Amino acid sequence: MRRRPSGRKKLDRGPRANRQIRAVEVRLIDDSGENVGVVSLSEALSLTWEKGLDLVEVGPNENPPVCKMIDFGKLKYRERKKRASAKQGGGGGELKEIGLSLKIGDHDFDVKIARAKKFIQRGFKVKFNLLLRGREKAFQDTLGQQLLDRVTEMMFDVGAVDSRSRGLVGNRLFVIISPSKRKATKEGAKKDAEGKGQNAQGNRQAGSPDQEREAPAAAGRLAPPAAEEVIPPEA
Repeated sequence: MRRRPSGRKKLDRGPRANRQIRAVEVRLIDDSGENVGVVSLSEALSLTWEKGLDLVEVGPNENPPVCKMIDFGKLKYRERKKRASAKQGGGGGELKEIGLSLKIGDHDFDVKIARAKKFIQRGFKVKFNLLLRGREKAFQDTLGQQLLDRVTEMMFDVGAVDSRSRGLVGNRLFVIISPSKRKATKEGAKKDAEGKGQNAQGNRQAGSPDQEREAPAAAGRLAPPAAEEVIPPEA
């Protein structure tokens, strides 16, 4: 009886390596990229292991399959880092979404703002979605916009408004916050001001060149002689 497909996706476990390779013969590429030629699998494994490397099937659909001498551990490590970097986004304008409601409490609001700031600091854009249900839609221009105003005020130190809805989009209001360089600019200006203050203080302590030139001249000038005291003759 023929088995029905389960519908599950086959897991991608990466390329086959070493004893997992099923071909009898392979086209071997060495670690420098040179084409060694078509050799038996056992010979390819022997040549590869002599160099302390792994034999990895990089062209499984070729005939014969193409295999290369690779440090498989390093290859898997680089792939894991690449996947982790793609998952985190590393910024690049990727959008994170955070949901809000008119009934949100102060604590929950603060938690969502803190989470949004972490996303912004990692380079993501953040979209705040305010869901309005039923009669709440009547408050879109009052309580709804006031809540979005509160969001933009709380995010001002790390981000700037990218776009914002002025009316309902479906049953939602939204505001998108993008990372801003405002904070970095302020810190740079503060450091510049501190540097200028330190330079000015150093100049005051050292004295200006004009003051240094005047000091020896002033020291060389003699004080005027004191007037002689005249004693009247005795009567």
